[in-house]
This record gives sequence, structure tokens and C-alpha cells, in this order.
Amino acid sequence: MSGGAEAQVAHLASAMARLGHEVSLIYGDGESRSPPMTIAGVLCLDAAPSWRRPSSTARLWRALKAVSPSVLYARLPDDFLWLAGLMGRLRSRTRFVYALAHDHHCKPWSTYGHRPWLHNSLYALGLRSADVIAIQHDGQRTLLSHRLRERAFPVPNLVRSFAYRPRPFEGAQIDALWVAQIRPEKRFERFLALARSCPDLRFSVVGGFDPSLPRAARSEFEHEMRSLSNLAFLGPAQAFEIMSLLEGSKVLVNTSDVEGFPNTMLEAWSVGVPVLSLSVDPGHVIESQGLGRVSRTAAGLLGDLRALTQDRVLNREIGERALDYVRCRHNAATVCDMLESAALGRPVSVRLDGTARSQEPMP
Repeated sequence: MSGGAEAQVAHLASAMARLGHEVSLIYGDGESRSPPMTIAGVLCLDAAPSWRRPSSTARLWRALKAVSPSVLYARLPDDFLWLAGLMGRLRSRTRFVYALAHDHHCKPWSTYGHRPWLHNSLYALGLRSADVIAIQHDGQRTLLSHRLRERAFPVPNLVRSFAYRPRPFEGAQIDALWVAQIRPEKRFERFLALARSCPDLRFSVVGGFDPSLPRAARSEFEHEMRSLSNLAFLGPAQAFEIMSLLEGSKVLVNTSDVEGFPNTMLEAWSVGVPVLSLSVDPGHVIESQGLGRVSRTAAGLLGDLRALTQDRVLNREIGERALDYVRCRHNAATVCDMLESAALGRPVSVRLDGTARSQEPMP
């Protein structure tokens, strides 16, 4: 039920712990029912606050003081980010790093639609209190206000494993795979239209329905999927199941209007699968690095799908470039080094071997 941002928090926490850092992860819904436990070397504390339990705010503050971190890291908009910023202001050795998970989060005043006067104000306060804003791609820097851009440092998403070579094209049983939680901004109807226009190709969908999706829209999607004999709706899946499906696919399709840097793209590239995107190109890497196609129109999407599913040589060439790119840029060592550099406020560049080092280690 969690999204890509939550997955990145877990991946990064365990990767930093493997490098020898003491890592604590604060989670919860304000109820604080679970005792502390250690998972993958990470101390997990049920101390996240909630407006429903006013005392939970004090519990978070006590947990932060007990952990006494050198770096506080948060990734999603939240009403209580300002507490992390306050901790950073009161403790000179603590740096608050806020990581953007979506392009929409660059503009705090349009992040929340529900009670925007409250939630957007609190998120804006939390964002301004960050010592460092970690960006997923360079395009997010330009979306930030001028006041915040000087605090922006690149910290790519982390990919946990990579294939030795691109998956065999000939063995792919799925022509086009779509992976996401079904909600309005993902524009799932575009993928259904693509499947309807290509009855000779095989389409698969992985993901559950967002609870906020109106019941009528869900019923319409379900009816449409049942009417397409060339489409398989697989529902929600575990991470290892998604990777297996990607390995059996010719192309991953993204139909969203806006994203951050989708984990699904990185996962597809990690097994040598090209990405076919209607409009989203994070940091322009798909076009500049040759990692797939950005179609821009429905007709372009159809033509690009035909090319990538029928031309074995083209598919393989793109897959090899994608695998090289993600192996160099998004490996654990590089991402953790870039996080350390961001926390120290030092610029960093990625070397040809994929590593990135700041001039001094993080305490």
C-alpha cells in the first residue's frame, strides 16, 4: 500500500546502516503501540505524530532528542516537518535534509488540496526550515523558489540491484507493462486506450485503486479492463513480483501527467527494459541518455510502442544504455555518498565508475 517515496526511505535507511552509520527510522500514526525494533540494522521507533493525538507531538520531540542525530531526513510533505527544522536550529550539529519525492512538492502552496490554508502553510514552513533540499533531478531545482534553490543538492533515487545484462527480448511475454497506483494523475485511461488500439499486443497492469478514486471511475475502469481480451489486470504486487514481471516485458509504459523520478522507471532500466513515457521525462534523462522514448501525443505513443516491441535490435540497444546509466548513477554507494555530500553542503560529481565522494565524511 506504500508508494515509491516510502520505499526509497526504507532502501536508503538500510543502505546507510550497511555502511556503518547508526540509523533510526521514525514511523507511525500517532498511536505509538509498537515497541522499538531493529530491522535490517535500522532502529524503528513508533513515534510519528498525528493531529488526533496532541501528545504524540511531544513523543516525537522526545524521540528526536534521544536519537540525537547528525542528520534528520524526511521525504514527504507533512504538517510536522517544522519540528525537524526546529531541532536543526536548536542543535548546531544536526542538519535537516528534506528530499523532494514529486515535482508538485516543489511548490508548497499547491501541494495540498484539502484544507490548503493549513496544510500548505505548515508544509511551506517545514520546507523553508530545511538546511538542505535533496532533488531527484535538475528540473526540480528550477521549480523551487529562488530563495530555496541555493539549498538544493542532487541525491538520486536508489536502486538495490542490477541485472548483469538486459533481459532476453525473445522471452518477454508482456509487450507493454503499466505499474502504478490507479489515481487521476496517473492517467490510466490513456493506457487502456493504447491497449484498445493494439489488439495484437499483450498488455498487463500492476497496481491497486487509490482509495480517493471515485467509485464510478473505478467501476468504469474495471468494466473497460474486462472488455479487453489482450489486457491482464494483476492488481497490487510485491516488489519481487514486479521485478519478475518487468523481466518478462518488452517495455514499461508511463502515462502520467507529472511525477518526481518514478522508481518503476529505474527498476525497468535495472533489468534492461526501455521506458515509453507519454510526457514525464525526469531531468530529461530519457531523451538525453537514450533510455526509451518520450512520445508527447497519443499517436506518438502508439508509434513508439510499435517500434520498441517489434525492433529487437533497437530494444536491446536502449536496454543496454539504460542498464549502464542506472548502474552508474543510482547504485547504493553513489546515492549514499551524494546524501553525505548534501548533508555537508558540498557539491559532488559522479565519476565514470559510478562513485561520488565528498571531501570529508559525514559524522
